[in-house]
Amino acid sequence: MDNNSENVQNRTLIAVGENGERNYEFQVKNQYEFSSKGRKLKVEMIEEADGINLFSCEGVRYPVEIVSVKQNTYEVVVNGVTYRYTVETPFSLKRRQILAAQKPVNENEELHAPMPGKIVTVHVKAGQDVNPGDPLIVLEAMKMQNTLTATSKGKVVAVNVREAQNVSKDDLLVEIKKA
Repeated sequence: MDNNSENVQNRTLIAVGENGERNYEFQVKNQYEFSSKGRKLKVEMIEEADGINLFSCEGVRYPVEIVSVKQNTYEVVVNGVTYRYTVETPFSLKRRQILAAQKPVNENEELHAPMPGKIVTVHVKAGQDVNPGDPLIVLEAMKMQNTLTATSKGKVVAVNVREAQNVSKDDLLVEIKKA
C-alpha cells in the first residue's frame, strides 16, 4: 500500500430522533457510501442552479433546507416537514442514554416554537386537560399552517402566547403538567 491510498474504513453511526423515539443505524464508508440494514444506499446532496438544495436517496429527490447545525445536532426541513436529530456513534448514544436515565424526571412538558412564525389559533387555556395528539396551537410559518399537539396527558399550566402574536424559534408557547 502506498502513501497516497485512502484508508478505507466503515463507521457505524446512529441518527436519533428529537425525543429519542426513533433510531436509524447506518454505515458510512469514505463519506460517500452509505448502507442501512445491510442494503447499500445511493445518497446525494444536490444544489440546483437556482440555489435549491435537494436530497436524493435511491434516485428520489426531496427539497431540503438545513436550518441549523450545532455540534452533532441537526435541524432540517424536508418537503416542508421539520426534523431534528443527532448523529451519534454507538458509544456516544450509549453514554447519552445512561446520562438521560440519571436525569430527574420532568413533571412538566414545555411546547416551544419549532420555527419563527405567527400564532393563528390557540386551542387551549390554562387549567384545561389535554391528551396526546390534542391540538394546542396553530403556527403559521412560510405560508404553511402547522398544528402543534400535546405529546402527553396532563393539564395546561400556562399559555404564553395569543392569536396574531409573532414568535421566534424556541419561544415557550404552552406549559403542561404531566398527569
